[in-house]
Amino acid sequence: MPKISVELTEEELARVNEHAERLGMSTRSWAKQLLVSDADKARFLTAARSALPTALEAVKDAPAGLR
Repeated sequence: MPKISVELTEEELARVNEHAERLGMSTRSWAKQLLVSDADKARFLTAARSALPTALEAVKDAPAGLR
């Protein structure tokens, strides 16, 4: 499985480890979840932005309270 490496200062690593521990997760699991979640969010927002004009066009004639 491919891996990535991230360089952190000792202080940054301590903060990251502390946060992951508070979440009850390993640092590796939390980092993976965070990276994948952020990429998925960006993909969703890109798709939503491109779909918005079509959606607005589809409901342009609907009564104001139903748009």
